[in-house]
Amino acid sequence: MKMNDNRSRLIEIAEGSVQRSGLKALSFRTLADEVGIKSSSVHYHFPEKSDLARTLIEQYRDKLFVELNGIATSGGSLRTQFLAFVDVFGGTAQDNRVCLLCMMASEFAALNASNQVLLANVFTNLENWLANLFDSRREELATQLSSQQMARLVMSGLEGALLIDRVMHDSERLDTQKTALLQLMK
Repeated sequence: MKMNDNRSRLIEIAEGSVQRSGLKALSFRTLADEVGIKSSSVHYHFPEKSDLARTLIEQYRDKLFVELNGIATSGGSLRTQFLAFVDVFGGTAQDNRVCLLCMMASEFAALNASNQVLLANVFTNLENWLANLFDSRREELATQLSSQQMARLVMSGLEGALLIDRVMHDSERLDTQKTALLQLMK
């Protein structure tokens, strides 16, 4: 396996592990064993766990915004685009996983300062993306909440629903969030 293949595989396995168990539970030794390399090779690619965390956040962010840009350019009603947005987050709730950003947020204090800023910026950018969607379709909203308030409501509701649904082994809260938020749209 080539070095870049090892790095890609490390990121893939680490992302799944963090989504299931969190960053604190991630072991470089276990990661190395799963990829079939030495622990020192993991450190070659990611000298510190904070380096891996940064890469995970950045790559997750980049993939996420590619999906969101696809939603934004797909056309359709606000409801259609909103449901596609919810599906992006709901799709992470498979195989006992939650959104990587949500899991990182739950371990926020364990992140170094630069990763805390990075994570906060990703959430800000997500809220801004949603606010822009709501602004562009204001006539399709049936609420007096500002677009920014709606974006914050959506993000906190979806991420919270994903966490609690994981505990309860169902998707009732995510479904309820989706239904409730659709009530705010015409």
